[in-house]
Amino acid sequence: MLRSRADGPDGGWSSIAIHMAPAEGGKEGFYLTLIPDNRPPAKVFLSPRQAQQLLDLAQDGAQPDHAIWDYVAKIPLEPLLPSRTLATRLRWLLADFSTAIREQVRLQLERRPPPQTPTEEIEPEPGPSIDDPSAPAKPPWQIS
Repeated sequence: MLRSRADGPDGGWSSIAIHMAPAEGGKEGFYLTLIPDNRPPAKVFLSPRQAQQLLDLAQDGAQPDHAIWDYVAKIPLEPLLPSRTLATRLRWLLADFSTAIREQVRLQLERRPPPQTPTEEIEPEPGPSIDDPSAPAKPPWQIS
């Protein structure tokens, strides 16, 4: 029995009532669509780091399926209700395509621009002081 499938090179990955796909248009992140029984679908955005952590949870045999679900459920502003069947299917999807998803995470993290270093401010060269008697006199409208 087929647990999950790939939806083309950049189309994402699907299991029954679950779809995960990289964000389109060169944007970072992933969209995880969950279709629970008798409830409207929920779409959760995962940053590359969150996707990586989710994959790590799924591959840790000591973590139960509900731990993976709990991690995802806490991400949206309105937390998701528990779903035992979707938790198991989500683990299947993550396990079946962990290599492909990790590759997408790696690519997204690599194309992230490096953090900008603060530019050094150029200090103005010191000029003649007002108290300096050799300094040229300023016109009255420039005296402050």
